[in-house]
Amino acid sequence: MKNSTLLFRSLFFIILIAGGAHLVSYATDLPVKKTVTTLTEIPSSVSESRTSSTFTEELPETSLTDYILGRWRVQYNSKDFTGAIQYLLTKEGSEFHAYTDRYEDKHGNTQKAPKVKTLVITVFDGYKGSGRYTLTYQGKTYTIDCQIHMVDKTTLQLSYDYYGYSDVETWKKL
Repeated sequence: MKNSTLLFRSLFFIILIAGGAHLVSYATDLPVKKTVTTLTEIPSSVSESRTSSTFTEELPETSLTDYILGRWRVQYNSKDFTGAIQYLLTKEGSEFHAYTDRYEDKHGNTQKAPKVKTLVITVFDGYKGSGRYTLTYQGKTYTIDCQIHMVDKTTLQLSYDYYGYSDVETWKKL
């Protein structure tokens, strides 16, 4: 067998095994259920002996994706608007919803914004996701499909393509 054939077959199997491991790690996003067990000692007033009792307190389930909840800021530089918009990202059922919260001009002055649902993330695994993004352009409102990519725990990129108009917004967590 030629050395090049052996090399390519070896590389194929290494890539196959590594790729399978990555697919399994991305597919296992299960909610975490925490249970706290506390032992308390209660002195008996009659016999001075101590007994222990156990109780279990069940904490609410937390998801590995809930770290994206909170306030996010997006900087815009266009001829229509120069400044930033702050969004409040909440979880409603199994979806994440972003509402406009504050407007910020280029001088840093802020003003309360009307609560308008701007983003609905329908699928999110902690790293990537997809949803619907609502934007207003020249007085018309458009709802378009978008992709979400987490750069790190404080930065996400929202990208969309609508009939040839594409953009990538960088959202920073506050």
